[in-house]
Amino acid sequence: MALEDDLKARTSALVSQQMASWVVEIQRAIQGHQASLVGALDKLGEDVARYDEKIDDAQIGLAIAEVLQQAGGVGGGGPDYSQLKESIANIEKGSNLSEVLTHLVNEVTRYAERGAMFIVKAQNAVGWYGAGIDNPEAVKTISIPLTADTVFRLAAGSRRAERGHMSHSPGTGQALARLGGSPGGILVVPLILRDKVAAILYCDTADPELAPATADIAEILVAFAGKVIDVLSGAPRTGTTSPSMRSSPPAAAPAPAPAPPPPAGADNPQTVVFGSGTVKPPPAPKVPRPPTSPPVRPAAPAPAPAKPPVRAMTPEQQKAHDDARRFARLVVSEIKLYNEAKVAEGRKTKDIYERLKEDIERGRQMYNDRVAADVRDATDYFQDELIRILGGGDAGALGSQ
Repeated sequence: MALEDDLKARTSALVSQQMASWVVEIQRAIQGHQASLVGALDKLGEDVARYDEKIDDAQIGLAIAEVLQQAGGVGGGGPDYSQLKESIANIEKGSNLSEVLTHLVNEVTRYAERGAMFIVKAQNAVGWYGAGIDNPEAVKTISIPLTADTVFRLAAGSRRAERGHMSHSPGTGQALARLGGSPGGILVVPLILRDKVAAILYCDTADPELAPATADIAEILVAFAGKVIDVLSGAPRTGTTSPSMRSSPPAAAPAPAPAPPPPAGADNPQTVVFGSGTVKPPPAPKVPRPPTSPPVRPAAPAPAPAKPPVRAMTPEQQKAHDDARRFARLVVSEIKLYNEAKVAEGRKTKDIYERLKEDIERGRQMYNDRVAADVRDATDYFQDELIRILGGGDAGALGSQ
């Protein structure tokens, strides 16, 4: 038994020793693999961090062009980015609300066959301007209740674009019957201004469907036009009143505002006329002199006091004035947008103010609330824009105020 126990003890000791050596070797192997794995992971991380260097922009561009071509557009070809950039630039040229909306409709009809803008007024979508339509004046005769079963109600309620086929909405076809034609695919896009649906863009095509790419571009242009209008109204606030598109329908298509008169200066003196004629001061009385007195030379006239130099504006002051001018232009062009017929008649009869007194005074209050007093005291930009936009440059067209 002693020999057997001795053999077991020595065997167990040898096995334990060999296992210990084997475990050490395994641990070393594991550590080596771990180091390799960490290195591989680090390299993989570096490769991922530099993924943009491996992207083939040309290949992606070709793929995008292929998808747009397959999606199709007006004339069978997808709209390209150069045309979209041009459309955005044209919309941005608008200097007032009327011009921005006009450019928007015109640009959308570069992609869709027909387009029209409807102004939201008291739960009605009132036709304002159209392009690509055989009889554009017909747009102005249309007023669609937003409670009626049309895509206009859906767009105003969801505040999202609605696309489909005219046959799916008989109420829409009936409401737009005066536009004529045989529209198939249709699209309406709400224009959101200051969190309100202020207008709705409508466009259609004779094809069964308005291409998805064309619909996307129309939505992009509407959203961009809204941002341009927001920028035009970006005067600094001094009160809580904010401008909004009033919902009175226009009676005529918008016309570009006349160019502002050149600034006053040595080459362009501006004259303010009071009364109906020029009143000359009476001549100074002659004072008799004694005959023996030597002739008296008149004293040299005292030099006129020098006018104080015009103080240059700081960049902050200049920005405040630019913002005030821009805001005045937006408010007054909005008044003209909804009252084209009254403005045209008022220019003939020289009584624009009497016809639009309520709108003008509301706009003046908005201007006073938004523009700082020091800017208003320096220059009355609101009155300047009334003369330029409503009066067509003729102050007399406004009448008595």
